[in-house]
Amino acid sequence: METGKASKVYKFGPFRLDGTSRLLFRNGGMVALPPKVIETLVILVENAGELVEKETLLKRVWPDAFVEENSLAQNISLLRRTFGENSSSYIETVPKRGYRFVAPISTSTEEAPPLPTPRPVKHWKWAAVALAACLGLFSLFLLTRQPVITSIAVLPFQNLSGDSQQDYLVDGIVELLTSSLSRIGSLRVTSRTSAIQYRATKKRAPEIARELGADALLEGSLMRSGDRVRVVVQLILAATDEHLWSEVYERDLKDASDLQLEIARAIAHKARLKLSEAQQSQLRRKKSVNPAAFEEYLRGRQAWNKRSPENIRKAISHFQKAIDLDAAYAPAYAGLADAYNQLCTHLIGERPAREIRPLAVAAAVKAIEIDPDLAEAHASLGYAKTYEWDWRTAEQQLLRAIELSPSYGPVRIWYASYLSQHHRHAEAIAQAHHAADLDPLSLIVRTQVGWTYAHAGDFGKAMRYFQDVLEKDPNYLWAQWQMGQAYLHTGKFAEAIRLLEKAAETSKRTPAILGTLGATYARAGRTTDAEKILQELTELSKHRYVSAHAFTWVYLGLGDADKSFQWLEREYEERSSSVAWNGVWHMLNKHRSDPRYLAHMRRIGLPPENRNKP
Repeated sequence: METGKASKVYKFGPFRLDGTSRLLFRNGGMVALPPKVIETLVILVENAGELVEKETLLKRVWPDAFVEENSLAQNISLLRRTFGENSSSYIETVPKRGYRFVAPISTSTEEAPPLPTPRPVKHWKWAAVALAACLGLFSLFLLTRQPVITSIAVLPFQNLSGDSQQDYLVDGIVELLTSSLSRIGSLRVTSRTSAIQYRATKKRAPEIARELGADALLEGSLMRSGDRVRVVVQLILAATDEHLWSEVYERDLKDASDLQLEIARAIAHKARLKLSEAQQSQLRRKKSVNPAAFEEYLRGRQAWNKRSPENIRKAISHFQKAIDLDAAYAPAYAGLADAYNQLCTHLIGERPAREIRPLAVAAAVKAIEIDPDLAEAHASLGYAKTYEWDWRTAEQQLLRAIELSPSYGPVRIWYASYLSQHHRHAEAIAQAHHAADLDPLSLIVRTQVGWTYAHAGDFGKAMRYFQDVLEKDPNYLWAQWQMGQAYLHTGKFAEAIRLLEKAAETSKRTPAILGTLGATYARAGRTTDAEKILQELTELSKHRYVSAHAFTWVYLGLGDADKSFQWLEREYEERSSSVAWNGVWHMLNKHRSDPRYLAHMRRIGLPPENRNKP
């Protein structure tokens, strides 16, 4: 045996790394690792405590070759298996950026231990049998120690195309992947609006997972070149920061619309998830889509997610272009239905719902005709039918959407609304909390939870949710509006007026908020100010559509029952979204025994009293 030359040695835990001979020892015994894996470890150890970017590692470990990021992930994964259950105390992953060696290190210069001289193996057949048995036992060990994954968050992917104009494609693929995973009933999937907040984060994987309540994180990158896309994905076990799986996918853009299904199937297999036949069917490849239609659809979703009136109009244009390019593309019809539904909401309300809602219904029905298993289409149809007062169809469609995609967050919110409208408040609150579990960082969802408590009459809990949102974003319009209403209904008129005046300015004098402000002025005894709001609404109606709901609220505040019911009839004629809530609006509490109110509620098929408080 020959003695090694003097070399720099790094000691950490039970390990000893020889930086010169590139050998790793554990408790005196040599650990057999491939050269590139050892090289990766040496670079990390030499830069202990500092973040080493992925690009730096790729260039140093493979200086003369172009390799995928997947190769680096495999090296890190093998090192983590070498370090065992406490691997996160050695190597820390910084999502999207790189890795950091974090274990305490001592260094010395010493002679490397002599390498043992291999002895010839006699009875090689028995040795082969023994080796096979050991490998089998080791494989069984790895299989049985694999953790169970019950929840996952898909983090924003990196855009490696060098073109920010491709962000819509990157974010769209992530959204589709999130949607595909949401179809697996045994897996809780964090909604996009919470996961997207970790774009370019410096937080460690365990910290992100704790905040999102996820067992595992999926991170990745996308590069586009012409009509080809390359997607790299990595599945990370959150508790130990261990890389469980990674893969590279290269596809034509026409096949990219189903790429998320392939990735979802791979994750389900890796996580050993049990899929029903229906779920397996949903994750099977569908069909090629016109690439241009697919891109228009993704652009439409990007615009729809922004929710502003101008972006909803853009979304409708993109979805319609997608349909013109591929008339059999079901998701584009579902997106169109979502956009039309959004145009009817209180804060947008650009045209009477009686003109817009049938377009949403038609688009959703068409999507279901093309793809009966598309959860988003059933959810959109259920939402639209709720505001057409077709209660039986609405609940059937919403429940079907939940059955097809249990982790699809929006349908949980929409079903919570349906339940509130029917005074099933305990169930509504449960659905709202389910949505919050799926989307823990979403301001709109937390506001919705508060709104659900408010409809049930529990203003204390409602205001705690609104206040929590406003502490995170003092200018968040919907929370300002709902907190103002909560102050109104609890007699805190000064606080209500202060907040609603701010909301009115933030929204550029949106009619729905002006109506609430006018009602509050009236209840506070500021009749002149309430009448000025009526004048402002009347003037606005000469230039744009103003929902009758805004006038109803001001007259309710003024205590003018006759005019309140005149405008309530106008709401009915317009098919205003507010009508579905007339059984739970607290402004109507004094009128629930009025024959006009009872007749109104019979026409829309809702119970007249706000019962069943939690």
